[in-house]
Amino acid sequence: MNTQPFIPKHHQHTQRYLLASVLLTCLTLVACQPSLLVSQASDEEALPTPRFRVQDPSRPGERPLYNTIQVLAANGHVLWHLRAEPFGDSSSVEEFTYGEPPAGFATVVAALPLALGGRYTVAVSGISYGTFRFRVDGGGKLQKQ
Repeated sequence: MNTQPFIPKHHQHTQRYLLASVLLTCLTLVACQPSLLVSQASDEEALPTPRFRVQDPSRPGERPLYNTIQVLAANGHVLWHLRAEPFGDSSSVEEFTYGEPPAGFATVVAALPLALGGRYTVAVSGISYGTFRFRVDGGGKLQKQ
């Protein structure tokens, strides 16, 4: 014997649509976290130690907030990984140099050399995140992808 209360079919559909709309709203709010803008610090950045800039458009003129820096090769291999210690966004900086951890960041994966012709992604993350894809030309200069 079924002990479940009888719910008319149209109410079941209404409940499903309500649940779906609540989930969609929650996912939308989470997905709307402001992204960080990551770029090379200048048009002249080159190997072996290019500099990168991080900006948060939702907080103009303020320090961007993040707790992790990674540089990945095109195949996804992690070439450099830093984590804020103590964990949090109090040590994030607006600019950093490849291979030189900013104060307050610990090295998880030591920086490996970047190669001429290589394609890479810089990723910074915390509550918000941002990425910058680039390649290194034959002269060692960074080119935005």
